[in-house]
Amino acid sequence: MKMAKSQKATKVHRPKTLNQNQIMLSAIEVFSEIGYMKATVKDITTRANVGHGTFYHYFINKNNLLDQLVDELFEKVKHDVQPKTLSKSLYETMKDESRIILDFYNQNRGVLLALKEAMMVDQHYKEKWLEISERLFIRIERDIKGSMKKGYCHNMNVQVTIRALACMFEGYGNHIMRQPTSSREIEMTAESLTDFCYKAVFKLEA
Repeated sequence: MKMAKSQKATKVHRPKTLNQNQIMLSAIEVFSEIGYMKATVKDITTRANVGHGTFYHYFINKNNLLDQLVDELFEKVKHDVQPKTLSKSLYETMKDESRIILDFYNQNRGVLLALKEAMMVDQHYKEKWLEISERLFIRIERDIKGSMKKGYCHNMNVQVTIRALACMFEGYGNHIMRQPTSSREIEMTAESLTDFCYKAVFKLEA
């Protein structure tokens, strides 16, 4: 019985790297070009060069497809949020984290734009966005809270400071989602945002 289940799981898993993956990648392209709300299953299957039957073999509908894309994105965020490198200074660590956040918006713009559009009409997707946003900024939150406990920061409200910084990054992230950015531009932007945050939040003499 265990062997049968294992074989069945293998058979189910194989197409995910072929047709299912092809459909998901095509959906991201379609969402990026014409928007999530306007996109149809036909648009996606035409781009993926598969039939409707193949689409519905893997997905219940367009919303279900977006759910799977968002779930993969959340897993990617969790993977990116690794413990910081202790050998680096706080400034360099924050700059690395800033770059990771901006890169995330740039590299996943198709899914994020679709999610932003979907959350305007469905509370379910608003909750998904908040989950991703919370996980994305958790590293900066840890840096700020840890530094405040050590007295490295100016006297300010921790939660308000963290929310303000997150909103600033989200605002620039929205710009990046609508206008793809080069790695050089992202590096320069990460440095500028880090300079601003570092000078505003930390006591430089520390």
